[in-house]
Amino acid sequence: MDATHWQDASDPDLLAAVAGSDAAAFERLYQLYEKRVYQYVCTIIYDPALAEEVVVDAMMAVWRGAGRFSRSSRVSTWIFGIARHKALDALRRTGRHHHDVPLDEALELPHAQESPSESVNRKQLISLTQQALRTLSREHQEILRLVFYEELPYEEIAALLSIPTNTVKTRVYYAKQRLKHQLKQFGQPERV
Repeated sequence: MDATHWQDASDPDLLAAVAGSDAAAFERLYQLYEKRVYQYVCTIIYDPALAEEVVVDAMMAVWRGAGRFSRSSRVSTWIFGIARHKALDALRRTGRHHHDVPLDEALELPHAQESPSESVNRKQLISLTQQALRTLSREHQEILRLVFYEELPYEEIAALLSIPTNTVKTRVYYAKQRLKHQLKQFGQPERV
C-alpha cells in the first residue's frame, strides 16, 4: 500500500476524536488530508487560490460534521465527497468552468537508492506522463486520481461521483486506454 494511505486504518478513530471537538485530532487529520484534498480539488478546478479556499472550506465542514460520519465508507471517501461538493459549489458561485489539470503533483518523489541515470529516466517518464495526463478529460483525470492515487474502491467512487459502478469501470478503462495512447504518441511504451 502507498505510504500516503497507511493512516486510513486509524482515520475513523481520529475522526471520532474530531467529533468530540479534539482540536489536536483535527490538526492531525488536516495535516494528513490537506495535500491529498488539494490535489483532488485541482482535478475539478484549476485556480490555486480558489483550490486552497475550497480545501479550507471542506476541512471546516469536516470539523463541523465529523459526528455525522456513518462509517459506511472510508474516511477518505467521505472527506473527498465533501471536497468535491465544495469545489463544485465554488465553481457555480464564481461562474467558472471545469478545467483539465494534470495529476502531476501526486507523482512519486525521488528514491534514496536511485542512481543518477535512474533519476533522470524517472523524471523524463514523470514529465511525459504529466503531458499525457493533461490531454485527458476532467472526468478521466478525476477517476484516475481516485482509483490510482487515492486507491478508493470502485463502489465508493461510484457513491462519491453519484454514478453507477459500471460507469466507474468504463471511465477507468477508457482513461487508461487514452493515457496509453498518449504515452505511445510521446514515444513511451505502455506503462499503464
